[in-house]
Amino acid sequence: MFSGKTVIITGASSGLGRQLARDLAVQGANCVLFGRNEDKLAQTLALCEEAGAQAITVVGDVTQSADCERLVNESVARFGGVDIYISNAGISMWAPFEEVKDLGIFRRLIEVNYLGAVHGAHFALPYLQKSCGQFAAIASIQSKVAVPYHTGYVASKHALEGFCEALRCDLEGKEVNVLTVYPHWIRGTDMRANACSADGKVLKGSGRSHNKESITPRECSKAVLEALGKRKGELIIPNKLKLVPWLKLLWPGYLRRKIQSMVKGQGE
Repeated sequence: MFSGKTVIITGASSGLGRQLARDLAVQGANCVLFGRNEDKLAQTLALCEEAGAQAITVVGDVTQSADCERLVNESVARFGGVDIYISNAGISMWAPFEEVKDLGIFRRLIEVNYLGAVHGAHFALPYLQKSCGQFAAIASIQSKVAVPYHTGYVASKHALEGFCEALRCDLEGKEVNVLTVYPHWIRGTDMRANACSADGKVLKGSGRSHNKESITPRECSKAVLEALGKRKGELIIPNKLKLVPWLKLLWPGYLRRKIQSMVKGQGE
């Protein structure tokens, strides 16, 4: 399905990005791995090469448009084009709004989670149009429903969802597919340890644990690749979360109480 396809993956140094790269490599894709940590990218590169795939790393930051332009240019120079761009890089937060001391958190969340995708789409789009390719953005179920202590994160993911919906409209009839992915919490990643705290610093250890409803990077990656294979426009993982928009519409109070209970069950 992906053999010979050139796939750019941002946030490829760990977590879901690394899993996507490995799974795509197994299927014969040319993987372009983008992230800020050169050593961790090298580890992902080794996994791709072990699977027999061609892969390169590009070190940079999605918040810098020049880095995203260079990412696409290096992909084209090495593999001749771009077939799929997966905007996966993201950061989170964990702080009640009333306790936030550093408002720069909100700017950072928008720059990474929203503008990072905009930058990638802007420079990749001409090549995606040539290849009748796909742009995929890893959003969150929090694009559709709010969660306590995540004000900035939820806002950034709402922005990302809106961008993808509008981009899909812009590209109607132009043979470029836009996939928006709405996963539940993904366990086994660095997302929580690297979340922003109230003072803007990295949270590190928090004592919080994912509940049984969370999914693994492998489960998420498998679902994303299946959705890309079918050129879907939206993917909600797991399937039971497809009820969330309906619950929000019909029983918003019940949904809020349910979410509050889930968050409290993860500890502070």
